[in-house]
Amino acid sequence: MKNRSLRILLSALAVLIGGSIAAQTAPEEIAANPERSAGVYHSYEYRPSEEVPVPKGYRPFYISHYGRHGSRYHSSEQLYTAALVALRSAAAADALTPLGREILEKGEALATDAAGRYGDLSPRGVREHRAIAERMFRSWPEVFSTRHGRECLVESRSTLVPRCILSMAAFNERLKELNPEIHTTRESSARYMDYLAGVPVMGDLGPRSHAAADSVKRAWLRPERLVASLFSESAPALQDPRKFMYDLFMLTSIAQNVDRPDLAFYDAFTPEELDALWATLNAYCYYTMGPSLCFGDPIVASARPLLRNIVETAREVIDGERNLSASLRFGHDVYLIPLASLLQVSVSSARVSDAEAIRTCWSIEKVSPMAANIQFVFFRHERTGDVRVRVLYNERDARLPIDGGPYYPWETFRAYCEELCSE
Repeated sequence: MKNRSLRILLSALAVLIGGSIAAQTAPEEIAANPERSAGVYHSYEYRPSEEVPVPKGYRPFYISHYGRHGSRYHSSEQLYTAALVALRSAAAADALTPLGREILEKGEALATDAAGRYGDLSPRGVREHRAIAERMFRSWPEVFSTRHGRECLVESRSTLVPRCILSMAAFNERLKELNPEIHTTRESSARYMDYLAGVPVMGDLGPRSHAAADSVKRAWLRPERLVASLFSESAPALQDPRKFMYDLFMLTSIAQNVDRPDLAFYDAFTPEELDALWATLNAYCYYTMGPSLCFGDPIVASARPLLRNIVETAREVIDGERNLSASLRFGHDVYLIPLASLLQVSVSSARVSDAEAIRTCWSIEKVSPMAANIQFVFFRHERTGDVRVRVLYNERDARLPIDGGPYYPWETFRAYCEELCSE
């Protein structure tokens, strides 16, 4: 066991060194598409995986999946109004610049559009899941085939949150449109929450992780230029300029999620400011949801029940105990991120403590944009019955620190996962 653990550790180090390069977000990437700076609020950006031929003689027969809900409205009214309070006050005193008045108008429009919809799945979120479902169907038609009397049963489960339920509905609806003979079950029940939505026991680590994220905000954000561009000299002084800058960034970040790019105002920030805002949000997500050395142990461990369910359900299908073509699960970023970290997917599992190092090895818009997903596609050899597993993270091959990829031998993959769940 010690030798095997050492091999996994050495493989993990090799994967992380290579994966950290892929995980970086260069300023040029944000300059090319400012919406990427929104990080965890970035809408799903599909990037095709490199084609890797299926080994000869193998056919796909089962898919296991966990997906974050699609694009949504901000979860609370406060996320819309926090920055608007200061702008409204200055407007009443005729102390806004022309740019300030323009941003206030756009912000008010975003807030009005979101009223009564806080946390709701948006039409864009529906489209994201329909598109992922269609690509899954087109990529692995054998899994969803009902030819020659084959039964195709898709089992779907979601958390109790409406945006997850509606994401599940959108995904299944598209599959049924593509093949009406597919049989689907859809459940949203407290019965499955122990693995769909495992919550880490953080103790005092919770407040400490948020304090670390707040210290990054204080260190990296320089709001003086932005404030001067929006407010005239007669405007009342802001109580917390850094918080105002961040709140304003939160407001423009959500415009992409609700199909209102005309209301976004990324150009109010300089490229340097936008990079600092991205890095600040990135560090916040890493410290509070990711695998950081400081706070990440209970976060990563919280994904063990979900990974056990994925492996055990797959075993039942492989051994013929259940007749399933696909298992679909729908939840949130706070559960998907720990799962990817536990599996040591290269793009998401770097473990560091220093805030500056986070920028170079972990990018939240690549780890968990809206509708982020992980797919396990199972293949069986037609003659020998041997089973292989291909792991896709956001529809791209996920590199794991075990041998045999990207079509990992089932027994190797299973043993690896079981060891991760037993630690």
